[in-house]
Amino acid sequence: MSLQERLDADLKTALKSGDKQRVSVIRMLRGELTNERIELGRAPDAREELEVLSRYARKRRDAAAEYAKGGRQDLVDKELAEAEITQGYLPSALAPEALGELVGAVITELGASGMKDMGRVMKEVLQRAAGRADGAAVSALVKTRLAS
Repeated sequence: MSLQERLDADLKTALKSGDKQRVSVIRMLRGELTNERIELGRAPDAREELEVLSRYARKRRDAAAEYAKGGRQDLVDKELAEAEITQGYLPSALAPEALGELVGAVITELGASGMKDMGRVMKEVLQRAAGRADGAAVSALVKTRLAS
């Protein structure tokens, strides 16, 4: 079942059960995917769809952090709930050990020797992780490995 089909099926279920928050999030996700399709001029592939969902979840978590700074707990809860619903459509994240192994393997394969190679290593690691790793975590790990 494709992501679009899964979203459509989940939207029907949420509408029938009266889960307004889930309906709202699924509609937003469908809109984000539609915007991506328009921007690309073609249907996004599976990797691009996961990137769209990851971006949306990250926006929700960032918004929650900003609302927390402003003391708006009601909005923090709403944003975190939306991020959690979105996270349900993403593959499970790589364990830190697995991510470390992946970074080490890519550095070895590319023959990276210093910070000048960080961009190449990051690009390859993020492609192989396919939406299962946070860019900030990968960046920190790559910096640590390349600096030593």
